[in-house]
Amino acid sequence: MAVLGAAAASAYPQIFITESKTWVPPQDGNICIHLVGAGGGGVGTSQGTYGGGGGGYCKKNSLAVTTAGSFTIVVGSGGAGSWSNNDAADGGDTTVAGTGLSSTLTANGGDGGDGSGGGNHGGAGGAASNGDVNMTGATAGSGGGCVNVYTSGRSSGVTDAAGGGLACSGWGEICGGTEQDRGQWDNTYVGHPIYSGDLCGGAYGYGSANASVSYIMGAHGGIGGGGGGARQTSYNTYAGGGNGGDGLVIIQYLPW
Repeated sequence: MAVLGAAAASAYPQIFITESKTWVPPQDGNICIHLVGAGGGGVGTSQGTYGGGGGGYCKKNSLAVTTAGSFTIVVGSGGAGSWSNNDAADGGDTTVAGTGLSSTLTANGGDGGDGSGGGNHGGAGGAASNGDVNMTGATAGSGGGCVNVYTSGRSSGVTDAAGGGLACSGWGEICGGTEQDRGQWDNTYVGHPIYSGDLCGGAYGYGSANASVSYIMGAHGGIGGGGGGARQTSYNTYAGGGNGGDGLVIIQYLPW
């Protein structure tokens, strides 16, 4: 993954954690902690296109750590997209607890899209709590919702911290991708996943009656992004929602 500011990174580690673990600081110093909840899955339906909600974002601006401390980190898994008008799965919560933290930092996962029972709608964005910054992810429309870094509850598929791809500076800031990728029309969808930019939701897939198309799929969300919904309008076509993106924890040692 790209890291902005090579000189700063060499002196002050920038650590990306993608799986649940116990983390022990490798050196003494002050750290900034970023948490991203996982995105909810999108819905595949004959009724409409309903994406998954974006994960929440939580940030601890600065925390003094030593090598004697330790942290329990849980990274949420993205919610699975659904087929045939079924509800999609919710994204998992991302949490950090440990030495020096009075409360568990939490970035909740986004809700999966609702495809059953006549209550069809996109999933709500995940909330966040106990950080110095707590942002609610975007509620989904047809496409998946994004991760909001600066504006809580903002409704969009593209993060408000868009950059050239997932990256962090040496100064406590992060950025993500710039787009929702397109949905997919394919006869053999297996092995051809389409992903959106990190912190962005997946775009929806939509197809009219076409005997040559067997599958219509929403794009998968990038890190923390909700999966895109998909709609089929032909009896011989199958629609599948995109999966939500997994959560993430970024730990940045700070130069102060």
